[in-house]
Amino acid sequence: MAAPAHPHADVEGDSTARRGTRGIFAGVALATCGVFAGVTMAPVVAYGITGSTFLAGMPIAVLLAGAGIGASRVTALISRYGHQKAFAAVYLLGAGACLLATVAVATASFALLILGLAGIGMGHAANQLARYAAAELHSEQRRPTVIGWMVWAQAIGAVLGPLSLSLAGRVATGLTLPVEAGGFLVGVVLFAVAAASHGRAPGYRAAQQPSPDAAALPAPAASSWRLPTVQIAVVTMAAAFGVMFLVMTVTPVHVHSAGHGVASVGAIMSAHTFGMFALAPLAGWLTGRFGSVPVIAAGLAALLLATVAGATAPAESQPLLAAALFALGFGWCLAFVAASALLSRGLVPTVRVRLQGRVEALTWISGSGAALSSGLLLGLVGFSGVNLLACGLLFAPLAVIVVHRGVVAQYRVRHA
Repeated sequence: MAAPAHPHADVEGDSTARRGTRGIFAGVALATCGVFAGVTMAPVVAYGITGSTFLAGMPIAVLLAGAGIGASRVTALISRYGHQKAFAAVYLLGAGACLLATVAVATASFALLILGLAGIGMGHAANQLARYAAAELHSEQRRPTVIGWMVWAQAIGAVLGPLSLSLAGRVATGLTLPVEAGGFLVGVVLFAVAAASHGRAPGYRAAQQPSPDAAALPAPAASSWRLPTVQIAVVTMAAAFGVMFLVMTVTPVHVHSAGHGVASVGAIMSAHTFGMFALAPLAGWLTGRFGSVPVIAAGLAALLLATVAGATAPAESQPLLAAALFALGFGWCLAFVAASALLSRGLVPTVRVRLQGRVEALTWISGSGAALSSGLLLGLVGFSGVNLLACGLLFAPLAVIVVHRGVVAQYRVRHA
């Protein structure tokens, strides 16, 4: 690589990367807040319209499917226009979808609600892919840390979104709208502001930042799926999403059925959310320090512990259930951040962007399937059975790591 033409070029590049990262971070925090503000009330709205507990769970599944479908579309836009324009366009789509959902609440239209949630899911795909866009602004050594902080940005939105509902409900009432429409109104505003925040980020096109290892790796997108590191990342992310959504989706029902009140349900799920997001910077640091594969292994171990604990914990024990759900969230976080770091290096940038979108689509669709099936499985095998089935999914990534153990050893030497 040629030396910088100007003695301060590296400093200026670092400054640009930091400004860009801050802009992306702000966009993710704002848009995630908008997503959670709307989605929190979506099952309540669906049940109020249809009177069906089964259909009440459909909005979340549709949002996850929308995120999966939207991921491949977002990466296509990034490859063609750069992340600024792509994210701005997708966030504006999210704002429009929230507006459509607001209309659905006002008119009691389940069909419009589902369409709106699908669009919100597509907007949320930008939040998920933002970790890769931010990582591309930095050296490969810093990318795991940056990915961890981008995941942490979602924690801000996940916490503040539901907290905004009280004020948002009063605003909706003042506008002669149902109180349940308030969360979607928040989404309209915050998605629009998130789109504007990307104007602060530096221009970026993946093809303009070749990886130092690019020449040594296959360029066709189809060939990249055969790389051991890609296979480990893909199977890990799909399994981690499947395990988390299988258990997480039915935990509130299990806890409430055991006689716990709303406060206990909230405390247990808060422990889970804390494990998922709050420690993401730590997961990024661990990945940068020890390498992706050891951190993936630690994440799978935590998920194994969580599912075994969930299967054996007495239903009346709030502390044990909270600990199990925390381990579930933290295990997912470790596996997710470390696997994402594997996909952020070592490929031609244009191929890498397409691959990231396809992997994102696969993982979110697997999460949607797990969320849809969890309620049925709860009725068939109970909460302990759901946990044990989720535990079984963990053997897939472990098997892939064992199959590629020789490559894993070489990878640790080069990148740990």
